Amino acid sequence: MTGIDEALQLYPELAVLLGLSLWTFWSLTGAAGRQEWLFGVLNWPEHSDALWIADRHEALAVRLLVDSPDRRGGVVWRYSGTLAATVEALRSLPAPGEPGAPHRVVQAGPFWPSLDLR
Repeated sequence: MTGIDEALQLYPELAVLLGLSLWTFWSLTGAAGRQEWLFGVLNWPEHSDALWIADRHEALAVRLLVDSPDRRGGVVWRYSGTLAATVEALRSLPAPGEPGAPHRVVQAGPFWPSLDLR
């Protein structure tokens, strides 16, 4: 696991995320043992926000609706682009249940990106 301080050292752009202290970050390594992605997640009661960062030019953010006994979860929102644009899109996303927050599943779960965002 990568701490918030370590994540901020790698990508100071993350500082604008609301509730940053509630995020958990991990370094994802490739076959050679080299860090290839920084992955972060913020859990809400029925949703999770996830952020994959390859570098400052390539990032992906999603909001996931968690499965429950009476509904199938999946992706309700997705954005990919530069790190700055992706963090801004995530920062601007209304909290679950707030007006304007996405709630319809647009891609059924489970979700894990191919990590090929191009």
